[in-house]
Amino acid sequence: MNTPNNALDVIVVGAGLVGFAAAAALRRQGHRVTIYETSSFKNELGAGLAIPPNTVRGLIGLGCVIENLDPVENLCFTAVAFDGSAGMRSDQTNYEASYGLPWIMVHRVDLHNELRRVALSAEGNTGPPAELRLDHRVSSCDVEKCTVTLSNGDTHHADLIIGADGIHSTIRSFVVGEEIVIPPSKTAGFRWLTESTALEPYPELDWIVKIPPLGARLISAPMNPAPPQVDHRTIIIYACRGSTLINVLGVHEDLRDQDTVPWNAPVTQSELLQFFGDYHPRFKRLLELANDVHVWQMRVVPRLETWVNRRVCIMGDAAHASLPTLGQGFGMGLEDAVALGTLLPLGTTPEEIPDRLTLWQDLVKPRAEFVATESYEQQHIPAKRGLYLRSQEMRDWVMGYDVQAEAQKVLAGAVNRSKG
Repeated sequence: MNTPNNALDVIVVGAGLVGFAAAAALRRQGHRVTIYETSSFKNELGAGLAIPPNTVRGLIGLGCVIENLDPVENLCFTAVAFDGSAGMRSDQTNYEASYGLPWIMVHRVDLHNELRRVALSAEGNTGPPAELRLDHRVSSCDVEKCTVTLSNGDTHHADLIIGADGIHSTIRSFVVGEEIVIPPSKTAGFRWLTESTALEPYPELDWIVKIPPLGARLISAPMNPAPPQVDHRTIIIYACRGSTLINVLGVHEDLRDQDTVPWNAPVTQSELLQFFGDYHPRFKRLLELANDVHVWQMRVVPRLETWVNRRVCIMGDAAHASLPTLGQGFGMGLEDAVALGTLLPLGTTPEEIPDRLTLWQDLVKPRAEFVATESYEQQHIPAKRGLYLRSQEMRDWVMGYDVQAEAQKVLAGAVNRSKG
């Protein structure tokens, strides 16, 4: 496909979910996009991922085919007491009726593959395919010259640089002007996947994927009655990849010195069982089926003064990594990407980019920071535990949002002001 002469040259640092989303959003506008990724993609993370309606809307807007994700629809959240003292309590919501689209559960690798497809594929009339350069580590960024330098010394110039390089971002310090320490959150998660067929011999596990209403299951420990202490343990369970896999995440307070242990480390089954030793036997049966379990540190990026500097910006976890409490971590990063693509249509000049980035930040930053703050507080403050599931107003504000429509309004306002 021939690229118009008025297309922008864009560098995206990081080829994770948000990096590919940003590349897809900008190539759809006709811009030339090059993605630099440190890894070779040999060890992609195998885990489930929640995709609420606002995130589904963003994926469709990028050209993703939802069926390619082999999704499992989430029809409800069902909570059970860790000790079996209370029965299942289901909060059923018709997400499609309420928000126009379903809430789905997918496998992270399937989502990554689909975003990669819409960013790189030559199919369709959606702008020039992005170029992906694996094993290319970006070591620095010059925001004044709008260049990145690779670890081999090569320097590359662009009209726009996007740091979508995760919580350990290289680009972040060049945008904000200092190194940002990501403090321990004292929260971690045991995570693993189990084949659905492994549950079939055990009728006591039928409640996970066979007993309706079907959807995510939460096994919650009781809160300590003496605030501010709280038992953080919650096991979150849901099916993905066409219900062939069961994703399990055991969120808990991390009593280790998080600064001296790996961010992602293997855990033995005996360690897992010991940690949840007071759970009811029917819940521990699921833990006994676990293998290839890892404990994953969960950290929150402190609220940053800015995400933009001249023609360089950061997005996704590089800007606002959060806990998974609201199921919106990826969703907020996707909204970053969709909004930026919308605000930079073909014909945008390099000189216009700083102002457009300011408009972009004004649109997405307050919302993402609200979600990050609530995700942390609803995990750590006893009175706020479960607030998202209790507050219809908050769920409507988060899941009923259409970021592309809002960005189009902002763009229209900017264009009208420039004419005025």
